[in-house]
Amino acid sequence: MHEQLNVAEYLGYLLRRWRFWVIACAAAGLLSLGFSLLQPKQYTATASILIDAPSGADPRVATAVSPMYLESLRTYEHFVESDTLFLEAVEKFHLRADYPGAAAESLKHRFLKVTKPRDTRILEVSATLRDPVKAQALTQYIAEQTVNLNRTLSGQSDQDSINEAQRQLDVARGNLERAENLFKEESGRAPYEALQAEVDNLVELRARLQKELLDSKVDIADYGTQNNQRELQSARARVAALEKQVADVDAELSAKERTASARRAYLDKLQADLKAARTSSQSAESRLNDVRSMAGSRSERLRIIDPGIVPQRPSSPNVPLNVIAALLIAAVFAWLYLTVAFALRGQARRAPLRAYSER
Repeated sequence: MHEQLNVAEYLGYLLRRWRFWVIACAAAGLLSLGFSLLQPKQYTATASILIDAPSGADPRVATAVSPMYLESLRTYEHFVESDTLFLEAVEKFHLRADYPGAAAESLKHRFLKVTKPRDTRILEVSATLRDPVKAQALTQYIAEQTVNLNRTLSGQSDQDSINEAQRQLDVARGNLERAENLFKEESGRAPYEALQAEVDNLVELRARLQKELLDSKVDIADYGTQNNQRELQSARARVAALEKQVADVDAELSAKERTASARRAYLDKLQADLKAARTSSQSAESRLNDVRSMAGSRSERLRIIDPGIVPQRPSSPNVPLNVIAALLIAAVFAWLYLTVAFALRGQARRAPLRAYSER
């Protein structure tokens, strides 16, 4: 059976070796201090960019404070982290000369940091360099170029919308011009009213002829009763002539009515097309005016609210933090070492006793 740990003896063992604690912690602290002092100082400058919500009548304004909308603003981090933008900054500030042989990707990961604090519309751009003045200038440059990039893309998007609205207006105006020309061309032919008047005249003529034909048939009946052959023959001849005239009028009236009906239907169609083309043109023109008036206010706008200052204190190495961490680590390892040594010492003392008891 294992013996219980003697706490008093264990604590006494640790206290008696306090010099070991001091030496371990002092060595670790001195090594950490020396290493920290030998490290080149790095300075971090930070600029802040405000993401303004869309203005005007854009419906997204209503969602400007929703958590989902605020989370979607993280996409603007990619504006700042643009490889093209960072390469321009590398060339402008001659970072390759300061860090020869380093790839652009490693430089970006080492020097540039972009964060958007949760539930805010703020982008924080940080640059860490050995030169504090250059760090601030790099941070401000990237922030300014990010704002310009957003402004350029927004302007391109607005111009694309304007161009599309203008194209639709040009198409609508072309359709309107064709509809007006067709209507004028059709209206320039013989007026529809004249054709309708001819139809009305034929209807009146047909009615008059039918009345005369009816009267002539009555005369035939009368002359037949009177046995007046001469008048009867004359009445029959008149009836035949009237019937032929009625047939001719019916044929002409039918043709005129078909022509008038087709003409009326075609004019109605042209008039409906003209009305639709005018409505479409007005709608396209109104949409173009709306798009132009909304230009610049349909997407978020970026503004630099803090270009940052030249840092006065280095961000790294953090000497106090490094020394404290080294002291804590040394103390833990010293405690572990002494604990293992105490256990081994106890086992070495109990071994002769076990051997004697086994005899």
